[in-house]
Amino acid sequence: MPTQATPARPVLQYRWKLEKDGADSILVHYGLRNYGRHTQRAIKLEPAAAEMIRTLDGKRGIPDLSSDPGARTAIEDLVSQGILVDAPARRKPATPETRQVCVKCVNDDYILPGLEFDERGVCAFCQCYEHSKGLNALTANAMTEEDLLDAAGRKTGSRFDAMVLFTGGKDSSFLLWYLGKKLGLRVLAAFWNMPYTSDSARDNIRRAMKRLPNVEFIERTVAWDVIKSAMCGQLHRVGMPCLCPTVAFALFYPLAVQEKIPLILAGIEEVQMAIMEYVFPKGAKTPAAGPPSPRQQTLSFLKYRAMPGPIRPPVAYDMELANYHASIKEQLAPLYAPLDEILRAADANPGMEIPLIKRLNTNKSYGNWQDVVTLLQRELDWQMPPGQKSMLHTSCRIEQVKDYMQFMRFRNMRTAFFPQSIVEISASVHFGLLPRDQALHQLDDLGYGKPPDVLFSMLADLGITDQDIDRSMDELHWALREE
Repeated sequence: MPTQATPARPVLQYRWKLEKDGADSILVHYGLRNYGRHTQRAIKLEPAAAEMIRTLDGKRGIPDLSSDPGARTAIEDLVSQGILVDAPARRKPATPETRQVCVKCVNDDYILPGLEFDERGVCAFCQCYEHSKGLNALTANAMTEEDLLDAAGRKTGSRFDAMVLFTGGKDSSFLLWYLGKKLGLRVLAAFWNMPYTSDSARDNIRRAMKRLPNVEFIERTVAWDVIKSAMCGQLHRVGMPCLCPTVAFALFYPLAVQEKIPLILAGIEEVQMAIMEYVFPKGAKTPAAGPPSPRQQTLSFLKYRAMPGPIRPPVAYDMELANYHASIKEQLAPLYAPLDEILRAADANPGMEIPLIKRLNTNKSYGNWQDVVTLLQRELDWQMPPGQKSMLHTSCRIEQVKDYMQFMRFRNMRTAFFPQSIVEISASVHFGLLPRDQALHQLDDLGYGKPPDVLFSMLADLGITDQDIDRSMDELHWALREE
């Protein structure tokens, strides 16, 4: 194969950026490459190669690297991969008018800049879904009806078979109905009354209490001053205000331990886990000691949230998730004290029984989203938020704020974390939960087109002004301003 010519005026291809992670220099791709290269999203560079990349301006050639064979080889490799290109060959950002939309789902390269497509017009996400069997730790953590009935039969001395983290949204309402009515389990529904829970979700909770008389309900709040401070901290640290659902585990897991409840389930759909499940699956390789036990999975899940490492530059998808949990713990450390104590005790006593955190295998249990909504309307008198077309995230008033801020930070290359909602809606199309034409229609509900109205009311609630945003050079700024 002939060697590719060295670019005359080299620049990094669109959506590649040189970043620092501690002492390391890393080339990061802010997007998703076609299957086969999709996991090659961060390239560590030696100092000489990194320094050369740092000086590129698209006006002059590559300096002489004959004295540094390692740097020369690294640069040649970047050229051969199409990462280092001649300035005129650098791709232009897509616009709403020029965007390419996947022929199988609704992902596009405007909302997801840096998204690649194969020769069929299929996006890199769908390529991953096509190739992956999804046989990893997350799939193993999902439960079928038979699994639930078997687990509920564990003799723990509890009044309950399961705790459901209940929000009044579509997914947790289905889960509550499924466990409490269809399977007839003894369920404790635990609701964290977050200030930005939608009115429709609160109404759905009240109706569920009437329609499910065999279910016991419990509600917790956190003082508004505490929430306000934590949301402001989140905005500055990780560029979005969200605290859910992580805080619910800190609030309710100790109660589940106290009540000796064997299972805890949250209304999390498989499509919400699609990236970790199918695109970057960590559980794809089974360790020599065998897969982790359900107890080990639960402890790992909780430690990831309650005992996170320090915040790092989010140059990989999973780093953003880790930073999110670390920031919440930083803001709300006193709330985590009971959970921290349980985790230390469980480590010290391997025989200690703990509630297992599981999720429902929704792709098999749902049918499709419209079927779920119809069932919930019939069984629980459940209602969608007024005027909302999207069947995603039906319990939160500031969901569009999260959409917009994730979109802005990803576009500004401040995070490698993809905007969630479009990926989830697209996954729902691929897995048959939502027709493609409906998904295209529901994209209008997401907060990607312009700053949503609720953003301004939320900022007013938190006491954050335009001047505060302009002065802050942290993630709050990059979530709301162009680079």
